[in-house]
Amino acid sequence: MAKSLRLAGVFGAIAFCAGDNHNPHPDMGGYTPASNVVEHSQMVFDIKDITTATSAGDFAAAKEIYTGGRFSCKSPSTTRTLQGFVSADTYTAKLQGEAFMDTFAGGDGDQIPGDGRLSLAGSFWDDFILGALDGTGDFEGKSETMRKTAVKKGILGALTMYSTHELEAAVVKARDGNFDDASGAPHAWDEGWAFYYGSFGSHMLEPMASDGGKYSAWEFAKKRDLDYAYDSDGDAVAGAVDSRVKMLEYFKKGLKASRNDDVGGADTAVTQMIEARNNIYSMLALASIRAALKYAEKTQAADGGYSEDYHIEAYAYFLAAAGWVEQAAPGVGSSVLNLLDFKKTSEELDANLYCAVEAALIPAYEPLGLDCDMVGVWKDHNSEAISCEDLPACPTGVAALPDGLADYIPDTETTAGSNTDCPYEFPQETEATTTPGQASDAAPAAAGAVAMGLAVLASLANAA
Repeated sequence: MAKSLRLAGVFGAIAFCAGDNHNPHPDMGGYTPASNVVEHSQMVFDIKDITTATSAGDFAAAKEIYTGGRFSCKSPSTTRTLQGFVSADTYTAKLQGEAFMDTFAGGDGDQIPGDGRLSLAGSFWDDFILGALDGTGDFEGKSETMRKTAVKKGILGALTMYSTHELEAAVVKARDGNFDDASGAPHAWDEGWAFYYGSFGSHMLEPMASDGGKYSAWEFAKKRDLDYAYDSDGDAVAGAVDSRVKMLEYFKKGLKASRNDDVGGADTAVTQMIEARNNIYSMLALASIRAALKYAEKTQAADGGYSEDYHIEAYAYFLAAAGWVEQAAPGVGSSVLNLLDFKKTSEELDANLYCAVEAALIPAYEPLGLDCDMVGVWKDHNSEAISCEDLPACPTGVAALPDGLADYIPDTETTAGSNTDCPYEFPQETEATTTPGQASDAAPAAAGAVAMGLAVLASLANAA
């Protein structure tokens, strides 16, 4: 069944793409940009190198990349940096007053649905990552293991935060009437996807590569989908949400609206963009909720009864969207962060951490448009060893998640992008071959393969 659905997705993309449209480059994970976001997508190469350096215990090299950047170029002499996404200066200049950030740091950002707010510093991600890199602040005295994990997961949170900034910027440009593909609302919306999904290997040259999205914040959501929306045999779990599908549909719907493409006028375009934005944020929250549950269980159930590695994973992954959880259900985000607080010793954690986290999270489900079936259960959950009593009742009668847009490829005349090195040379080393278990991730990329020639699609069809 799963394979049939995957092939149907491939051929559906082929049928839809067979038209006369013009795009800067092939699609990225099923999303076809209306503008040039080649360099933006290459931020994942910085993520990869920071991850590699940190894993080797070379915090100095990791910090150099975090603060100085490598592969995502604004110009041949100017590099984007992950620190520049979440620094105190960036908070003041860009992030403050935006919906997603204000749920973390307080404020009345653009049409936030709920009233809850965390009370974090605007530079909370930069403080977290620098502390882990340097072993200072909240990480003073913490082990190298915990610091490594904090850096590797924290940079994904920073990437997520700046991705949301681009969606917020797109809304502002649309309100100003700037619907230009190359520089207006569509370009900002494209940047949001490019930062979130990224690109790994030569996706501009190899649109069928199976490793698209690797090292990105999107890959984090993918892993949680595989944990919760599929069982150990790889079969879909009834009712559980595959957030990758919904996220992509919401991004497509937002892109169409950002171009004011037959959506009913500028005011309707802005309304639809905000709806798509909020739905995207709810999917970010879903990934964080699932991670909090999974790693809370792994923290308490690890060999020896506790794992500091899983402990910091639970905290950092939940932190990525904790603000959006908090706005939906005041007190929930802050309660879960407190339960998972990485500064606590194993003795200070709740003895049944998983159940405590689940009990705290359930009240947020319905306000986020979720129920227990949609969230699902971690496929490796040990229900015999961990028994939860007196949990809040799961919400019932929750409406299906809002519809996005399954198919949308913009017809645009924007200029195709090319790689820029500033100064590191962009690596071109990935093989464009699929591997078992990754067909569903490669399938959406088939849509963009038309831009590279019908021969690629014909080859795929024959192989299937």
